[in-house]
Amino acid sequence: MAERRYKAFISYSHRDKRIANWLHGQLEQFKLPEGIDAPGLEDGLRPIFKDREELPASEDLGAALESALTNSDALIVLCSPHSAISPWIAKEIDLFKRVNGDARVFPAVVDGAPPYNMPPPLLVHYEDGTPTDQLAEPIAADLRPEEDGRKLGVQKLVAGLAGIGLDELVDRQARQRHRRLALIAAASFVGMVVAIGLALFALQQRNTAREERAEANGLIEYMLTDLREELEPVGRLDLLDSVGERAMEYYASQDVADLTAEELARRARAVQLVAEMHNLRGDNDRALPAFRQAARTTGELLERNPDDPDALFAHGQSLFWVGYIAWQRGEMDDARESLEGYARISTRLAAMDRSNLDWQMEESYALSNLGTLAHGEGEYEDALPLFERSVAIVERVAETEGRPAPRLVEWGEGVSWIATTQNRLADFKASEKSLEREVALYEEVLRSDPANSDALRPLMFAHQQQGWLLAVSGKEARARRVLDDAVQFADRLLEQDADHTWTMEMAVSTLATRAMLNWAAGREGEASADYDRAERLLEDLRERDPKNVKWNVDRLSTLELSRALSDRASRSSDQQLAMARKWIGELGDDQEGASWQLVAAHLIEGATLQRNGDRAAAAAAFARAIAIENEAAGLDVNMTALRAIAAQRLGQTDLARQLRKRLAEKGINPLIDKRIAI
Repeated sequence: MAERRYKAFISYSHRDKRIANWLHGQLEQFKLPEGIDAPGLEDGLRPIFKDREELPASEDLGAALESALTNSDALIVLCSPHSAISPWIAKEIDLFKRVNGDARVFPAVVDGAPPYNMPPPLLVHYEDGTPTDQLAEPIAADLRPEEDGRKLGVQKLVAGLAGIGLDELVDRQARQRHRRLALIAAASFVGMVVAIGLALFALQQRNTAREERAEANGLIEYMLTDLREELEPVGRLDLLDSVGERAMEYYASQDVADLTAEELARRARAVQLVAEMHNLRGDNDRALPAFRQAARTTGELLERNPDDPDALFAHGQSLFWVGYIAWQRGEMDDARESLEGYARISTRLAAMDRSNLDWQMEESYALSNLGTLAHGEGEYEDALPLFERSVAIVERVAETEGRPAPRLVEWGEGVSWIATTQNRLADFKASEKSLEREVALYEEVLRSDPANSDALRPLMFAHQQQGWLLAVSGKEARARRVLDDAVQFADRLLEQDADHTWTMEMAVSTLATRAMLNWAAGREGEASADYDRAERLLEDLRERDPKNVKWNVDRLSTLELSRALSDRASRSSDQQLAMARKWIGELGDDQEGASWQLVAAHLIEGATLQRNGDRAAAAAAFARAIAIENEAAGLDVNMTALRAIAAQRLGQTDLARQLRKRLAEKGINPLIDKRIAI
């Protein structure tokens, strides 16, 4: 049986899998314009081989993979810092070049700067199947937004694969598109003339345009609702990227003043769905503009109908999402303005009809949002009653509805905020009871639906919180069981959808908590394995949204500083000092926003300087660590424990004793203080 031939083979690092999937789809779906002379490509660029995953450690690429490479007409290499150091990609390039030489190798930059993102064989010229001392000078398509961008990058690759000039391809595409639009316009004109006659042309043109617009809006809404519901459970929302982009282009061309109220409402729903899809995948650079466009649309709708409940509801949803993304990015003024606007609308809606349970829930969500803002600003005594009022509404609605699963999950998530706030207020016993109450709600859902991911995700987080609280309360065996369960939940959820950013974020927190417990128990290898996995997940999140403050500052500083206190404490002094001072600069010494991470950075700096024999500088660093006390943070267990260590190192034993006494009186023995390695 003849070997199957491929138009191209895509070589990529598993870290670049998302863009490899996207590029594979773009190339296989690309239709060459009419008039292009490309022998062998009359039916397009199918098939393209992409199905290489991580290979077992072996000197051999495997017979199937070698066959695919040698039976491919071209090789596309996704260039990134990850692929540059991959031995498998290097072997793939080497094998292909030994058979085909340099001419049919096409680099595509997805991250990093050439040549440092290119695997070594890509830069070597091959002659008669053998590498030479000469350098190859590959011309790469650059898919990064700041360079060629994805559209032009794909066009460059297609031009190379087809053996034609880029200008010819772009020009023919443009001419074909203009021809097609002209034909459509002509056909539409003739059809209208035949159907309605010249006398009614103007009126019918307007009506036809509205009907076509309604049909287009309906199709977009279908693809973003029904089709999304089918793709989301299997983790393939990437297939809707092109739909979202085209929808946004379509809506950007419209003037909202020309749209009817019904058209405005449909447009707002569709744009909202596009934005939510981007947010779910961690692409907030595209999500935020879409949410803002939705808010402008719903604002226009509300201005026309200021007392219409549907218009109020739609605008409230838009304001929530704009505020939520701003909150994710640390833009607190914008977040507060939008979320307070959402709260005013939600309270007004709830008062309009107390029998409307959906509107009661909007008031609950709004109260929870305001509680979250207060919590983030350290106003825990203000936050707690807001969360309690929110939960009381959810409980009442859930009981009225017969305790359906979605409502039980929302109820549990509200209780989670209560537990977190009680923790900050040093009411650890109340927090433990709240966590037990929260877990019971999720478990009620899972008893009838064990695969319910909406309950599994918050249950994972609840177990992480429980595990930490149990560990610092001296119940380490039970803490380990709870954290092991949480990691298992994370594994299940990530297997279902590897792109779900909330799952990834909670998995990072869970793994880091278990790592510290393992370290405190003397299980160094297990601790490092958990830390390493958390680090990989966090790197993925940070690549998705470099502006997300939680991922790029809060989570990253927690992970790096925790490791510097435990399994990476034996690194060189230069490495420890550089890391500590980086975070001192990033986090700043503003007392209002001071965190335990800043105390940790000063403590690590002091311990490293002390190890280097610079006692005076070490003492100054310890003193700076001691001086940090953020009253707005409530009783921060890690901050108090680390300040006690710094006081001990500085010889202030009385202060160290007082700080540890504060924790002991609450029944707390911090993990971070049990086996500190610096």
